[in-house]
Amino acid sequence: MKRGLVVLDPAEVPEGEWRGRVAALQDTLAAEQVDVGLVYGDVYASDDIAYLTNLCVYWNEGVLAVPATGDPVFLTKLSPRVHPWMRRVSTVSRIESGKDFGALAAKLLDGAPAGTVGLVDAALWPAHVAEQVRAALPGWRVRDLGGLVRERRTVASAREVALLRTGGEVVGRAADEAVRDGLGGFERVSVAERVVRGAGFLDVQVGRSSTADGVECVRVTGQFRTGWLQAGRLAGSAPWTLALDDALAAAVSAARAGASPGDLAKAASPALEGLPEGADAQVGWVNQSDLSSGGEYRAEVESLAPGNVGAVTVDVLFADGGYAAVADTVLITSGAARRLTAAPAPTTADTTGRASA
Repeated sequence: MKRGLVVLDPAEVPEGEWRGRVAALQDTLAAEQVDVGLVYGDVYASDDIAYLTNLCVYWNEGVLAVPATGDPVFLTKLSPRVHPWMRRVSTVSRIESGKDFGALAAKLLDGAPAGTVGLVDAALWPAHVAEQVRAALPGWRVRDLGGLVRERRTVASAREVALLRTGGEVVGRAADEAVRDGLGGFERVSVAERVVRGAGFLDVQVGRSSTADGVECVRVTGQFRTGWLQAGRLAGSAPWTLALDDALAAAVSAARAGASPGDLAKAASPALEGLPEGADAQVGWVNQSDLSSGGEYRAEVESLAPGNVGAVTVDVLFADGGYAAVADTVLITSGAARRLTAAPAPTTADTTGRASA
């Protein structure tokens, strides 16, 4: 269950940008000859719905029905008593509640000529929910669609970059404070939680691990508005810690437009030679749009593009079973990547990443 602050502020994201996000999906649906697109979300993965409407699925689950023309409708199992709150914090005006998404979809489409319904990012739908929808719409064609919304989320708009910069300062500070000397393991988690929650984040995940030689790793992943950020730091010192930090710095330096994740790994490789024998190191890139799952569901990335925001990560599994990781979230620009979770955060660049005069 998410426990953070939901904010709908036109000074942060204007109404026109919210409409534009929905309109872009509708254009794609029309091009695919899909009459209605259904976007599923639950407490673990509702960022596509949040991106389109600012709706937060705090608990339970929901489906956003987006017609090729017209306004979206949110279908939910939550009772109507939460509808007023949902309308206040989102761009959705119509909300329908029920016990079964198939029945809700059938009610929504009742009287409309049978056409095509598309399940957006169908591979991530729970099988039983998809089957409910298919069974409830005889005469309709139900198509599996790809990640039409997640694909658009991989390139951040100027407004999103501004919010990610704000959030990045907090996540970076939380990770830095969590690895201060003198803190115990659980204290490190509570420090990170306090910093991030206190800044109005919607969600936060703090991971902690340790190695046999006494080094602790703290990784902070947080959701600020509809964007995600991650930073990983080390507490303590061992002969290999500098190698890990150097590997992250090299990978970040290689993260620029046109580079592949493999290029990041290649750049970090010389530094990783300083790790103990038998250590298995992995260098990765996870776009912020996939950070909620730790990158578990991320699509393969061929090359980075300007406007991508993501975590550059270096994970190491040692031969004795110990684990450590470092990470920073960066903005890809036409030049060098800009660390959003480094201290101090960048303040002299515009939202496209070009240095200001």
